[in-house]
Amino acid sequence: MPEKPITRRAFLEFGGAAALTAGAIGLTGCSPQGQEADEARSAATAASENVSWDKEADVVIVGFGGAGGAAAIEAKRAGAEVVVLEELDHPGGSTAACGGSILMADTPLQKKFGLKDSVEAFYDYMRAAGGAAANQEALKVLCDFSPQLYDWCVGCGMDFEGGELYPGPHINSFNKKGYTLFYTGNEQARAFAEITPPVPRGHSSLPNSSGADVFSALQSTADALGVEVLTETAGKRLVTDAEGRVVGVSAEGKDGEIAIRARKAVVLTAGGFADNESMMAEHYPHTNRHGQSLISAGNENGSGILMGQAVGAATRGMGCFQIGKPLSTMSDALPRGVLVDGHGRRIVAEDEYNTFVGRAIMAASTERCFLILDDRTETEGGAAKILGEPVATCNSIDEVAAAVGANPAVMGATIAFYNESASLGEDREFGKDPQFLVPLEQGPYHVHACGSEACVIGTCGGLKIDTDAHVLDRDGNVIPGLYAAGRNSGSIFGWYMGSGASVADVLTFGIIAGRNAAAESGSEETAA
Repeated sequence: MPEKPITRRAFLEFGGAAALTAGAIGLTGCSPQGQEADEARSAATAASENVSWDKEADVVIVGFGGAGGAAAIEAKRAGAEVVVLEELDHPGGSTAACGGSILMADTPLQKKFGLKDSVEAFYDYMRAAGGAAANQEALKVLCDFSPQLYDWCVGCGMDFEGGELYPGPHINSFNKKGYTLFYTGNEQARAFAEITPPVPRGHSSLPNSSGADVFSALQSTADALGVEVLTETAGKRLVTDAEGRVVGVSAEGKDGEIAIRARKAVVLTAGGFADNESMMAEHYPHTNRHGQSLISAGNENGSGILMGQAVGAATRGMGCFQIGKPLSTMSDALPRGVLVDGHGRRIVAEDEYNTFVGRAIMAASTERCFLILDDRTETEGGAAKILGEPVATCNSIDEVAAAVGANPAVMGATIAFYNESASLGEDREFGKDPQFLVPLEQGPYHVHACGSEACVIGTCGGLKIDTDAHVLDRDGNVIPGLYAAGRNSGSIFGWYMGSGASVADVLTFGIIAGRNAAAESGSEETAA
């Protein structure tokens, strides 16, 4: 068994844990404030000399979703005794609830369909799509490991090559069963296609091309390896020794409190904080309203983040959110509409990926935004079912302007320019694909509310980790015996790059955390 964490080179060459020994992931963390500080104090660490251990293992993992599953599999394969704690009565977390795409590049599935891709092109796209706040070192690790991640997923029983290449320009959430390779982000949008040639990179496992299929493979693999899972057992507090090393977890189980000793390390994989109202109020950067959580098993309560903060962990990217307004991923017809702000000005190419549409809505000068559809698109796109009933149905563009409170001259100029572009077959403003560039020339027009209140959200920030998945303190030092992965950590984001970015991150850094946790020598107390 290795006696020290595996290096990045070893990870990339042998499928091991990626590690850049220097460099924390991203931005400086800060101390929790206000109500969040109260919650962090409730998750405060206990001293090990005051704890009577009920159970022990080499590696204790808090949370059994995608990251926890990957960490458990790799720690167990490395020879460690593993215990996983899951708050709910069933595992899966947000991974099982998500769409199930995994962004990967230079894979056998792409080659099967005659597609040329590379980890370098993948990195170029992810870096551009993630924006200035994305962490370049973490993205590089994820992209470099991508071909090995594909093999790892197949080794866990995921079936990609039995499916088909999705024929449309965008993944369609209602029509994806049986397809295993998709465009899932903004790869084809004008700004990104100029950076690197578009290639579909969203890989989904059969039979249903869903997150449930991804997690089912992880759970089956963990079960076959003999990983012990304690459901209805919520991690509450970390336990440290006199030197500040994390040596265990105090949890609340079915029969009361239970203390579990970690001979080597603890891995926090308890998800994000989209379901924690006080943490959302603390960190959500927009004063305008938002809709429901994007993807959650209902317990994205920030508990793992708070547990880490209680032992001095820093955070990264707590203001980074996946803010989306699904149009192209919900209907092949809806991108034919025109999305305007409350002044009647168009704000984005309507066929862009959810989060880039959401970003345009959040950046609009008014909170109120509207999607205008003609009668044919309203019907073919199933708009009422997807977007809700229209706020207005109008016979003319002037009536549309009056209905939304826009200047009719501005609205009229917007639609006139759009219609002229449609006649030329080129979106001269935002570069929408010509197949969706349909003029709005004949009423009735259906107007749907698509402002901030219609956007869905997911959290992207968490505990600050390095590329070994060590949790770092506020001075940038490793907290001994503590790892984190998945949405429990602030890893690659920036802006959300596309469907499958999170699952790729969850699995990659879950693998890293599990292998490096198993390689720990432990403290004198835990080695006894």
